[in-house]
This record gives sequence, structure tokens and C-alpha cells, in this order.
Amino acid sequence: MNQTENVPFYAGIPFLVIGLIGNLFVIRIVHKIPEMHTPTNYLLVSMAVSDVVTILLWPVYYFEFAKFVCKFVALSEVSIMVSSNTLTVLAVERYHAILKPFETGLRLNKDNIKRAIACIWIASLIISFPEFFLKEWSETYSGCIGPWTEQMNEASKIYVAISLTIIVIQMVVMFFCYGCVIKGLYFSSIVYPETDRETRSEKKKLVITLTLATTGFVVGYTPYLLYFGAFLLTGSERTEDFLYVADFFFVSSLSLNPIIYGFRGKKFREGLKRMMLCWKPTTQNDAFELNI
Repeated sequence: MNQTENVPFYAGIPFLVIGLIGNLFVIRIVHKIPEMHTPTNYLLVSMAVSDVVTILLWPVYYFEFAKFVCKFVALSEVSIMVSSNTLTVLAVERYHAILKPFETGLRLNKDNIKRAIACIWIASLIISFPEFFLKEWSETYSGCIGPWTEQMNEASKIYVAISLTIIVIQMVVMFFCYGCVIKGLYFSSIVYPETDRETRSEKKKLVITLTLATTGFVVGYTPYLLYFGAFLLTGSERTEDFLYVADFFFVSSLSLNPIIYGFRGKKFREGLKRMMLCWKPTTQNDAFELNI
């Protein structure tokens, strides 16, 4: 790597470390605490696993030194798509949980959540599968060429265009779901609590979390959308400095997920305390506090 390429990688190391530790804690808390075994938490664990895979494979983007490395880069695209799909499913699930709690057709529960997560991973693998063939090692460029590079043939451009379209559609779905939730919470009285214990303040806190989650997703992915979208439309190479900025924003977003979805909430903090201090709930109310 040259000196310019070093900057985004080393600048992103603190975020990679925070993201790795935070996501591992999310996985461990939900696995360790039986009261945390809820459909929403299972979705968070699925996303945390995909983020961990992305973080562990991220250095491969900068240290491409052999042909087989390109396949690892393609594998990381699967985990990125899993995170994107999981966020979309979570947005739709929360939309129905908050606005349509009595319509159970699209609600996730302990009976179907495992099938839903399996479908997310299978769909992500199918969507990303072409990259395993399109991503190749180039002796000329001494690195990987193909999708998500500036050296793309027509097949790679079609694949990237489809991937960008999917992500844009997912972002629209998220904005729609969260927009409806905000409207229901602040501008109408159509929101029903999932349980009798939920209060108005709890619902408002939830919508803040959802808004932050949406912001993190948009901040992390939009630079890539702009960069490669412009590249596909114009066919001309863009300044590498913008791509480095996009890399930095994406790496930063990997550390936001456990903060936004997990440690910002009291329930995950209580779960962390219980796990680390071997604390056990003494009352039914204590156990309820750990549920999402």
C-alpha cells in the first residue's frame, strides 16, 4: 500500500476494534441470557455476526497479495448484504410490532425467527454469489478487479447496478417504516403498546433509536452509493480521495450498530451487568426488564 492508501485503513482501526468488541458483546449477551432470546434480539445477533465477519475481513481490502484473497473479499460482500437485509427485516418487523400489533401475519416469533434468519443468509449468498466468479486477481493492477473496483467489465457493472438498486430499495423501505412509526408516535394516536407495561416514553425512546439506526445505515452506505453510482452513470474514474472517505464512513458505521441497537438501551446494559457480575433476576419484573 502507498502512503495515501494507508490513511483510511489506520484511521479506521479504532472503529474496527470498537465494532468487533461491541458486536461480540451483543452476541454473547443474547446467547448467555435466556430472557434475551426474543425475535428482535435474534435479528440483532444475525447482524452482529455479519458485522464481525466484515470487520475481520476488512484488512483484506487493503492487503491484496494473491489470487485467493479476492475470494475472501467476495465473502465479505455476503456479510455486508446480510447486515443490509437484516436491517430491512428489522425495520419491517418493528413497523408491524408498533403500528399493527394485532396483525400477526408478518410478525416474527420464536417459531419462525430461525427460518427468517436462514432466509436472510441464503438470500444474501444468492445475491452476492456472482462476485465469487467476477472478482479476479490482476497482475497488471497487482490487486483484485471486478465488482466494486474501477476495473469492471460489463458483467461486473450489471452486478453492481443490481446491488445498488437493492440497497436503495431497502433504504426506501426503512425510511417508509420509520417515517410511519414517527408519524404514529408523535402525530397520531394509532400506536398500541405491545404489552401493558410499555409507556409513551418507552415508545419515544424506541423511535429515537430507530432514527439513529437509520442515520447510521445511511451515513455508512450513501458514500458508496454515490461513488459507484456516479461511476456507472458516467463511466469515468472518480478521485480516489472520495473512495477513501467512503471507506472511512463505512468502517465507522460498523462500530455504531452495537451502540445504537444494544448498549444505548437499558435492557442490554442490564444484560451486560447480569452476564459480567453473574447477577440473576430476583423478581418477575427484573426478568421482564431484559426483554425487547
